[in-house]
Amino acid sequence: MRAYETRASREIRPGGELLVVIPLRDETTLEISVPDPAADWIESRIRGLCATLCEIDRRAQLTLRGEFCIGWIELDSADHGTVDYWENGVNSEYPVDIGWTGDGWAQSSTSD
Repeated sequence: MRAYETRASREIRPGGELLVVIPLRDETTLEISVPDPAADWIESRIRGLCATLCEIDRRAQLTLRGEFCIGWIELDSADHGTVDYWENGVNSEYPVDIGWTGDGWAQSSTSD
């Protein structure tokens, strides 16, 4: 959460979507895109994502066996998003649907 609060950058991409880039301790970045940059829910949902992403990743890694890492995240509405995992060293993706629970995000049951 601290990285989001103190070091995150925001930009509007040419297609009009908001891109939030959060630098992480391991010198990688977490990219979060939101198609509607004027949405009034962005701040609360990104804060909720920061608070619950470790649990989402832990649960996804049970299926992915540690062979994938988070590539990017898209929050396409106040209640739905996708965490796109990329396979390490291979051009392969595994999308995980997430849903807003009221105080954070959780992996949707449709991704199990």
